[in-house]
Amino acid sequence: CPANSHYEVCGSACPATCSDPDAPLKCRLPCAETCSCDKGYVLSANKCVPVNGCGCTYDGRSVPAGESFWLDQGCRKWCRCHPKTQRVECQDKGCKNGERCSVVDGVRKCVAVSVKTCQATGDPHYKTFDGKRFDFQGTCVYQLAALCSKDPGDELEPFEVLVQNDNRGSKVVSYAKLVEVKVYSLSVVNNELVNLPVSLQDGNVTVFKSGWYAVLHTDFGLKVKFNWESAVFVTLPSKYMGAVCGLCGNYNGEAQDDLVPKTGNSPVEPADFGASWRVAEIPGCVDGCKGKCPDCDITDMIRYEKEDFCGIIRDQKGPFRDCHAEVDPAGYFEDCTYDVCLYNGRKDVLCQSVTAYASACQVAGARVYSWRSSGFCAVKCPLNSHYEICAVSCPATCQSLTPPQGCQEVCEEGCSCDEGHVLSGDSCVPFSQCGCVYQDRYYRIRQVFYPNGRCEEECKCGLAGQYEHACINRSLIKDPPSPQVECGQFSCGPNEKCALEKGVRKCHPVGKGVCRASGDPHYVSFDGRKFDFQGTCTYALSQSCGLEGTHLTPFSVQVENVEWTKNKRVSVTRLVAVTVYGTTFMMRKNMFGVLVNGIFHYLPLNMKEGAVLIYQEGTHYVIEADFGLRVTYDLVYHVTVTVPGNYHNKVCGLCGNFNGNPKDDFQLPNKQVTDNVNSFGLSWKVTIPNVVCSNGCEGNTCPNCDSVRKAVFSKPTYCGIITAPKGPFSECHSKLDPQPYFDDCVFDVCASNGEGKVLCDSVAPYAFNCHMAGVDVKSWRSPFFCRECFTMKCPAHSHYEVCADSCSVACSGLTELVQCPISCTEGCQCDTGFLFNGQTCVKESECGCYDQGKTYKERRSGMLQHRQDPASFVDPCKDAKCRVKETCQVEKGEAVCVPQYTGACWAWGDPHYHTFDGYNFDFQGTCRYVISKTCGDLDGLVPFSITERNDNRGNRAVSYVREVEVSVYGYSIIVRKHQIGKVDGELLNLPLLLDADGRVALVQQGHWARIETDFGLVVTYDWNWELVIKLPSSYYNIVCGLCGNFNGNGRDELQNPAGKPVSSITEWGNSWQTPDQDKDSPCWDACDQNCPTCDADGRKLYETEAFCGALTSRDDMFKKCHDKVDPDAFMNSCVYDMCLNKGDKKMLCQALASYSRHCREEGVFIKGWRQKFGCPMNCQRHSHFEDCARPCQPSCPFPEQQEECPGVCVETCVCDEGHVLSAGVCVPAKICGCSYQGRYYKPGQRFWEGQACGRLCECDTTLGMVICKEASCSANERCTVVDGVSACRPTSHATCTASGDPHYRTFDGRRFDFQGTCVYQLVALCSVQPELMPFEVTVQNEHRGNNKAVSYTKTVTLTIYGSTLTISREYPNKILVIDCKLLVFRGGRTAVVETAAGITLTFDWHNSISVTLPSSYQGAVCGLCGNYNGRGEDDLTTRDGRAAADGAELGESWQVALVPGCSSVCQGPWCRACADSQTEVYRAEKYCGVIADKEGPFRECHSRVDPAPYLEDCVFDACQYNGHRGSVCDAISTYVSACQSAGVAVLSWRTEAFCPMECPVNSHYTLCAASCPVTCASLTPVNCHRPCTESCECDC
Repeated sequence: CPANSHYEVCGSACPATCSDPDAPLKCRLPCAETCSCDKGYVLSANKCVPVNGCGCTYDGRSVPAGESFWLDQGCRKWCRCHPKTQRVECQDKGCKNGERCSVVDGVRKCVAVSVKTCQATGDPHYKTFDGKRFDFQGTCVYQLAALCSKDPGDELEPFEVLVQNDNRGSKVVSYAKLVEVKVYSLSVVNNELVNLPVSLQDGNVTVFKSGWYAVLHTDFGLKVKFNWESAVFVTLPSKYMGAVCGLCGNYNGEAQDDLVPKTGNSPVEPADFGASWRVAEIPGCVDGCKGKCPDCDITDMIRYEKEDFCGIIRDQKGPFRDCHAEVDPAGYFEDCTYDVCLYNGRKDVLCQSVTAYASACQVAGARVYSWRSSGFCAVKCPLNSHYEICAVSCPATCQSLTPPQGCQEVCEEGCSCDEGHVLSGDSCVPFSQCGCVYQDRYYRIRQVFYPNGRCEEECKCGLAGQYEHACINRSLIKDPPSPQVECGQFSCGPNEKCALEKGVRKCHPVGKGVCRASGDPHYVSFDGRKFDFQGTCTYALSQSCGLEGTHLTPFSVQVENVEWTKNKRVSVTRLVAVTVYGTTFMMRKNMFGVLVNGIFHYLPLNMKEGAVLIYQEGTHYVIEADFGLRVTYDLVYHVTVTVPGNYHNKVCGLCGNFNGNPKDDFQLPNKQVTDNVNSFGLSWKVTIPNVVCSNGCEGNTCPNCDSVRKAVFSKPTYCGIITAPKGPFSECHSKLDPQPYFDDCVFDVCASNGEGKVLCDSVAPYAFNCHMAGVDVKSWRSPFFCRECFTMKCPAHSHYEVCADSCSVACSGLTELVQCPISCTEGCQCDTGFLFNGQTCVKESECGCYDQGKTYKERRSGMLQHRQDPASFVDPCKDAKCRVKETCQVEKGEAVCVPQYTGACWAWGDPHYHTFDGYNFDFQGTCRYVISKTCGDLDGLVPFSITERNDNRGNRAVSYVREVEVSVYGYSIIVRKHQIGKVDGELLNLPLLLDADGRVALVQQGHWARIETDFGLVVTYDWNWELVIKLPSSYYNIVCGLCGNFNGNGRDELQNPAGKPVSSITEWGNSWQTPDQDKDSPCWDACDQNCPTCDADGRKLYETEAFCGALTSRDDMFKKCHDKVDPDAFMNSCVYDMCLNKGDKKMLCQALASYSRHCREEGVFIKGWRQKFGCPMNCQRHSHFEDCARPCQPSCPFPEQQEECPGVCVETCVCDEGHVLSAGVCVPAKICGCSYQGRYYKPGQRFWEGQACGRLCECDTTLGMVICKEASCSANERCTVVDGVSACRPTSHATCTASGDPHYRTFDGRRFDFQGTCVYQLVALCSVQPELMPFEVTVQNEHRGNNKAVSYTKTVTLTIYGSTLTISREYPNKILVIDCKLLVFRGGRTAVVETAAGITLTFDWHNSISVTLPSSYQGAVCGLCGNYNGRGEDDLTTRDGRAAADGAELGESWQVALVPGCSSVCQGPWCRACADSQTEVYRAEKYCGVIADKEGPFRECHSRVDPAPYLEDCVFDACQYNGHRGSVCDAISTYVSACQSAGVAVLSWRTEAFCPMECPVNSHYTLCAASCPVTCASLTPVNCHRPCTESCECDC
């Protein structure tokens, strides 16, 4: 019944009215079921008013108090019933400008001549009342339109429409988020939430739903429409022309002046115009684009102009063809293409734009044809409703079957209630389930409300008597009773207040309590008591207690703790279970979803009509109940429980009793208080049958952190970041005490031995709780702290943001399920082009569905993934669509497709290939090839790619596997001969777990590197010559490469990447070359020159049982495997390798080993073959051979842990007793290195964390863990990754040389000659700089032949790392090393010494020496090579700092030792200068002139290396030796070497008659030979980056 009335089953049919208060007494009609006015009230214009509030009587009819009317037909005399005098007062008056007199709905009134509409749609695009279009991206609160005229004669009703925008995914554009209308002292937003329709201010304001829109209509003609999403329309009558202002313009009929700002007189840019109308700020809002304003590529724009996108709007034959004449499509089309382009074609943005035009068309009365389809902008209507293109704009509601006031009966697309249903609020229900009307407000069935605004009375719309029971199905009752409002006295409980919050008036709790469990775990109770408890059982973390006599909702939160894998002494949270409203919700570590009463569901979830919400916020899962309970879990070990203040002293458990007194928090269930934490924890244990767990720690079993470690982890580079006064959390310190978080962090990081992930997981809770406390935390993750390789590793298609807002790019329908958080939090945000589905970022087409509060993921079969209700269980495999070679199995109640078998492909020997389908072939290419990768429709499978690179090893006819690269899950893993393992360019030790989910692991098994993935791909490589790939049959027929297509048919393998068959193995191999070939290492697909052959006699020999024939012999040890593994292919390959390698025994051993290994995998063990055929396995120090060893040997960093090791035993080298593997080397078990971020580091190993070189770490064996500190590169360095190692590397290098007799060139380019024959300091570190490695290079010179005027370098000595290395002419092609740890190799004709400090020394055992220093040594060295300060003019500086007059004085000052007969100056008659006539002779081209010849073989080098000084040196030497060819050739060779070092190709310059190079037997001269040739010690160069050099090269 209406306000001030009541229901009567037999009331008067003649109600009392203002005009006839005694009507009931005179009534002769029978009684009727009706609503009768309460006592003291009478009926006036369908409302019950007080008797003394009756209006006036005029001409025999009643006029309600305050109501006005026109007395005449021309609207010239206006009358009004005065409420106080109850008399009608009239006056002369007319309609305003823009109005005319007319009769509307039977009432004469002044109506608008016209109306105009302003709109804001899309991102947003504005169109003013006068038709001006502009874009404005501000995200604050702005005045859209308001009455601005101050002229009282206008008699216009004041109003104000405000709009707040927000960003959605794109930080540069914004959408309308909230609309506020102020009129008649009302603010129609953020007040009390009410069901629509609603009438306010005695009917002067009505709000109702029409189509997609909420519509506000006033009696003076203002109409505001908002679709709760992105479109706002404001319509005003013409009487407001020229009287309004705001973003909608001034409505004066002239569009050109619409962008005049609030305080200006002339139009400005849209950004400035918009900013001028800002009326309020919200945190983080801006008035324009965030960053650069958006723009769209013209190519993309053209794509979105087509009919399958925005082109549908202006299509002359499209669904809007009849509207084009009524509403110009041009502006809507432009807005659509702009928005869709900015959002990369997102369909939801497209549909919003097209919907905006459709709405405008229907408002204009134009016909719109059906334009939506199942594949284009389909609409999902709520339960009991359906979509209609032309629905009734003012549908019937439970409150009124007639349209609300102000609703125009026009056609609008929308969702209409099904037959027999009617709108109840925003839901369609059967008529029998309509709710109640109470004091002119509509309430749904079972809705509770407080009508007087003071919570002194609680009312509920329900059914009388027995029908109130919730389980009764009213639709089954023949004549169900009408719902009634029942009210009763009520008062708020303790710690509650009656208030209107978030649109709901009720008793809201005052304050809240927060309990948290984090780390190992550390607990902080609701009352702030901090304690540690290491129990590993299930415990009641918090639950309601003593709720009798209250209206509070019962709940419980339980946690299950388990031993921490990193430290068995501590425990961490593995599971959180929340029980509320009779349902249990369970969150489990690394389970990306939630169990509801044991049934798995994806997030988000909306349960019990919003009573419980489960969603993801940043990195945390959140379970939220409508009464204020909030539980968060980060799926690692951080749990928070928030209870509202009205649960004060009404909870119990490990979180305490929430009574404000932390001293009694250790309260047992029997209300007794204990001081023993273990007794307290045990008392709240939840007993679960057959579960074995511990109840805490005592004494020595409890974890402890010594003072040394505490000091390390208290620094700002570790946990100290939390408490740092100027750190990123400083603003939070006053709101949230950082000390407990700091203490917990130190404890946990210490317990994990400094694990970086633990550090970040320990700091993150403080950041999260600061966010919860309303503090805007600054970015605390950086390239140097918790950012790069180990934390916040975001899922695919997302990236880390310190202020992530996933909801802004949510899948359509997601935000209808759960409301987006008000503020952002750190986490992962979707990349451009991807949408948030509640847990991960996906393409729009993979969004899935949201229905009845639940989330269903898209499934490849077209079905939705969800769990069946147990009552309606069917076999999940019944409708499963598994792939061709998969079988369906039921696991944990879900259909799972598993592969039927595993295929294997391998390459071994020279190499010999065996495809997945069993095809055997040989291919000797030495390039990089795709051996296997996914191709075609993966249908949800994980993509991967495997490439291999082969190399020759002394024979161009054969090649061997040198390098394997596996690309999977975004990682690039390279295993190369001589290298342990490289991931994403970083060189790492084994074992290695690449991410916390364990998706990829890299381990050593026997003498194999093994890469394992979670989907069954396994790649093994023996670091030498054999590669094996195993792949599950799920990948049947969707792979390609040299391993074939895996389709079961070995006859169709030879297909190129285009799927076309090829005619030969060589052509096939060539087609699978990768595009990224190594330009510095030429390769070929087949032997093209000097190719060895195999004659019949050789083949016959190697087929005998003494060699390869043993594999197929029926009398040999291998025969027992013949039934399992066919030996023929192995025997043929063995013969081929032996023959082409001239009987090399290694080829036989490799073939036998490969066959033996395949036999083992089939369960056949062949022992003793190595002894019989002389194939010993050479083992490193501290190891020995075993023919049946466990594949997984004890290894650092945790040798005591016995890991699960699948597979048969292997023959391999095993570490001796007391030794374990450490990065592939057997070491004593007690000197293992450190584990850090799932990676292993050797003792003392230093490394930069991440790739920015801001955090330097070292494996400290004293503390047994990795210690990190802040550091940075010096001014002359930059951080780079080389050979897989991040380090500070020099920005440049400089080289000092001494060649010829000798001629010196300093680091800074100063040239001088010095003929001393003693021992001299060439260069050494002379500055005390701790970061620089001390070193010294000395040279001893000697005279050669009979010439005493010049000298040549005889001996070079390098002292570094406490070791000494000597290279001398006395030991050609050899070096003398004393306990040296250096990389020394031969490069061409030169000895090359490389150090870890970046110093390189070369000497050719003849006359040329060079020292190259990195830029980090600039200004820190001294000696004959100068000071390397960039200034050559001061290089002749003596040891005591004086400037030397010449080279002789300089050299003598740097003498460091004497040798018999040496001197530092030239003495005697031979000390003469060359005559000019002699020098001219030697400048000729037949001598030294070839160096500078502009048309000669070195012409390309002249611009890179100045030939002039080399020419002078050559002439000097030639003159001293009277033109001796040897001196000339040596001098020219020095220039050639300088050119090749600079990367310049020189032309052939040696001939049989000019400087021929004599080469040893079995070698030949090559102008550009490999600088790191293969040797017997290593057939593969090790990390060689030197350019080619002219030299003698071994024959093939």
